[in-house]
Amino acid sequence: MLIPLPEFDLMPKSLRVAMLLTFAGWCSFLFATYAYYDADSFFKFLVAGGIVCYYLYKGRRWARVMAMLSSVFIVLYGGFFTFLFAGQNPTAMVVSAANVVIFAASFYYLAIPETGRFFKKNAPPNESDDADRNNPSTQDD
Repeated sequence: MLIPLPEFDLMPKSLRVAMLLTFAGWCSFLFATYAYYDADSFFKFLVAGGIVCYYLYKGRRWARVMAMLSSVFIVLYGGFFTFLFAGQNPTAMVVSAANVVIFAASFYYLAIPETGRFFKKNAPPNESDDADRNNPSTQDD
C-alpha cells in the first residue's frame, strides 16, 4: 500500500469494504459530476465526499450516517441519470449505473450489524450517562 493506514487493519472487514466502496463511489460520482452531470457542482461534492470519507475512516458515527444518507441520495440521483442517459449517451449511462451499484453496495456494508457495532464501540460516552452513574437518583419517590 502506498500510504500506511495502521487503523485500517484493525477495523472489521465489513467496514473496510464499506470504506473502500464509499471512496471508490465518491471518485466515480465526482467523475460523473464533472463529465456528465453538472461541472459547477464538482467542488461542492468534492468537499462533501472528502469530509465524509475522512471522518468515516476516523470512525465517527455521524460520518457513517452521512455516508449512508449520501449513498441513498446518490443511488436515486444515479438512477435518474441512468434512465435519462439511456439510449442517448451509453458511456454516461454506464458510469451512472456504476454509481448506483457502488453506492448501494456501500450502503449495504455500512448497514450490517458488524459495522454498526464498530461505530457504537468507538462512540464517546454520553456525559449525562456519566452523571447518572456517579450520582444516585434524586427523583422523589
